[in-house]
Amino acid sequence: MSDTAAVVVAGPQDEKLLDASEVAAALRLSLTSVYRLARSGDLRSHRFGKGKVRPRGLRIPESAVTEYLRCSQIEPEAA
Repeated sequence: MSDTAAVVVAGPQDEKLLDASEVAAALRLSLTSVYRLARSGDLRSHRFGKGKVRPRGLRIPESAVTEYLRCSQIEPEAA
């Protein structure tokens, strides 16, 4: 019998990772805007693989999209 190491991923096990096109469609943004938000750090993301202009393996957790929407909410001004 050989011992094999298991890969452990930190974080919620049931959280879905979305690709950039799914996030763009959900937020009604262009794909370029999603990549720009991820690059600036405004939208938490994970990059698998490399790409000079657009990282093909960009994945965004659903909770990051929810967090981005919550933080970008505009409160009405008091009259």
